[in-house]
Amino acid sequence: MTIRLFLILGLAAGMLVADPQPQPKLLRNGLGQPPHPQAMVIEKLRRMNPEERERVLRDMPAGRRQMFERRLEQWNRLDSGQKKKLEGSLESFRTLTPEQQQTVRGLFRKFSETMPEEKRGDGRRMLARLRNMEPDERKALLSSPRAKARFSDSERDLLAEMAEKLPD
Repeated sequence: MTIRLFLILGLAAGMLVADPQPQPKLLRNGLGQPPHPQAMVIEKLRRMNPEERERVLRDMPAGRRQMFERRLEQWNRLDSGQKKKLEGSLESFRTLTPEQQQTVRGLFRKFSETMPEEKRGDGRRMLARLRNMEPDERKALLSSPRAKARFSDSERDLLAEMAEKLPD
């Protein structure tokens, strides 16, 4: 189930629902209402025939077009099993309330923005372990010398928050 959650990350924060335009700092910090997400753009693009897709992409600003082309390429590189899992994860994500979806997006965005790239794999593995634990076990693991050596205080706090708030 944790793998599905990280697949949702790819969908929610990257492939399918991320707003390709940078958000103002006010919105990123949660101090304002987020704009309506450009949800399902990749899904719509991948369902178009090649001519329609090319026409839509051609009319986009260059940076936005490149981002969508890169994401379509990532999608096309997946095998059918991976695609099926991602589609299932997307369906699970869609069943969440808008507030829950925003929480999931925010947590994964924060993870992506604050967790150093070289620690993200360890962070994902730690999150998978934490999500299978009771709250007191999580606290003990995150307070362990090994966790303190691997993650900063703010990184451990984020992992604890994600383990608590992300849906099953």
